[in-house]
Amino acid sequence: MERLADEALDRAGVELDPRGFLIGFPVDESRAVLIEPERNAFDVEPLAGLLARADALFAERRRTTCPAFCPEARSVQAGAPHPADEEWHPEHYLTALLEGCRRQVLLEALDTAARFDDRRLFVGMSVIVDDHRVFPVLAVLSEPWAELPKLSTTTIDGFDAAACFPEAVIDDVLRAASHELDRKHPVSLIGIDAGAVLRSAADTFVNGCASRAGQEFALGLRDALDAVSAQTYEGRPSLGTLVLAQPTHDAVRCEVAFEHEVPVSVPRSFRKALEMTGPGFELLCHGRKVYGLGTLEEAYDTADERCFTVRVVGNGSWELWHATTPFLRVDNGQPTLPRDLVDAETFAHTVRRVFPDATDHHASILWDMAQACIRQQHGTMLVVHPDARAEGERLLPQAYTVEPTRLGPNAFHALTKIDGAVLVSPEGHCHAVGVILDGAATGTGDISRGARYNSAIRYLAGRGKGSMVIIVSEDGRIDILPQLARRMRRSTIERVVQQLVKAAHEGHDYEKFARLDARATQFEFYLDAEQCEAVNDARETVEQRRWAEERVRMQVVPIAPHPAMDDSYFVTPEQ
Repeated sequence: MERLADEALDRAGVELDPRGFLIGFPVDESRAVLIEPERNAFDVEPLAGLLARADALFAERRRTTCPAFCPEARSVQAGAPHPADEEWHPEHYLTALLEGCRRQVLLEALDTAARFDDRRLFVGMSVIVDDHRVFPVLAVLSEPWAELPKLSTTTIDGFDAAACFPEAVIDDVLRAASHELDRKHPVSLIGIDAGAVLRSAADTFVNGCASRAGQEFALGLRDALDAVSAQTYEGRPSLGTLVLAQPTHDAVRCEVAFEHEVPVSVPRSFRKALEMTGPGFELLCHGRKVYGLGTLEEAYDTADERCFTVRVVGNGSWELWHATTPFLRVDNGQPTLPRDLVDAETFAHTVRRVFPDATDHHASILWDMAQACIRQQHGTMLVVHPDARAEGERLLPQAYTVEPTRLGPNAFHALTKIDGAVLVSPEGHCHAVGVILDGAATGTGDISRGARYNSAIRYLAGRGKGSMVIIVSEDGRIDILPQLARRMRRSTIERVVQQLVKAAHEGHDYEKFARLDARATQFEFYLDAEQCEAVNDARETVEQRRWAEERVRMQVVPIAPHPAMDDSYFVTPEQ
């Protein structure tokens, strides 16, 4: 379960370092609760008597939330009393309600029983294994979890709904674990791979969004979006936008209503309808069929969470958004978290780092040009060079040099239609178009990326060193090179070091220390001299202890502050 969760979340694009547990409650409650593996992670005492508490919570919720009537009572005249003992509830509903109560009670108890404070817990469905009721549990790092964008609506029709795609992945891993435990003879491996978990989780999350938008029994939308994004129309790739909302929603403005709705399950007709979309003119869909063309009002209240946007950005590629937040991206059937969008602040920070003499005004001009790149419906590349004039002349004749000028939107659109990059100065003056970048292979490219990306890598490693390159791929991906380390909170780095030092001195839990050490390794770039010394001492303390106890020692290379690190890499340098 732990391995599957780790691989699936990694492929989804998020690092949460999941830790797995199985917690077993004896059915007769005459024995102690079992936790595997122990890992000294929970106190067992707070877990006693949980099943009885879950039963009491279920009885209370059944009284307050379930409809109470008997089928025969429908024929009884109004005002006639119902037989007190003839209450009827759907059996599957009651079963799900009871299981939800068990999971809620266990989750609350585990939060109290946990001996750690840096993880968020998730509980799966319970299964009877011999004489125990067993719950699968996953614990993920709470800090990166808190940074994920999430929907605020977490229940649909009284049942839990994933607030983000990674949560749907965790839920599906737990579901797979429960399925394997439910075998007559449970085995030691989960018979499902990470790819299947991701596809199932994408279905779960997309269906949840469709349900939030008002679609009853939402099903099949993810498959329909995969199919339509892979379709071409008269040789043109799929590009367009779909609004997922009910036609009665106040924020939906329908300009053209179809008398016969277009089913999304028919890719060719769906793709033909998508061809009619354009700026400010989008397909309107309630989840199963397209009912017209129109748009979503800018005044839409994002707290409502009943309107979503699907952007088909290229062959086989689409993204699911709520307001200005992307929640899911699918490329050729492979779902992931969308890559971080480039915002104006991050862009300006990169400009100032690469070009120390650039002003905020220069950064604003370059940002406008980068936005123009993003609006192109084809791939393009913008190269910012500190000596753009000399560089344009050097690259002749594989470029068209122009009189230095700042390009307007129309000129920029026209000049990016041809192959090659646009070469500009840090002040935003264009010096050449159709630039073909040169550079020698360095072994630092990415075989999974295209020619634009890898040519930019080679260029920056050679004569283009000291430049900045903005790359927009045909599938809508945006890259800014060089890739600077992301800014962090100073408190995050300090907490990671403190946890490692504490673990080194408090006991012999080498597995816990190894996990904390791996996390500290991820942040070595940000450590100052004092923190590097603390990490080195903690590692040496543990290695000496292991040598004395087990005659085992790992050779660890001491770390030192990174020469490129400074306070600009912290979100708030004044802290």
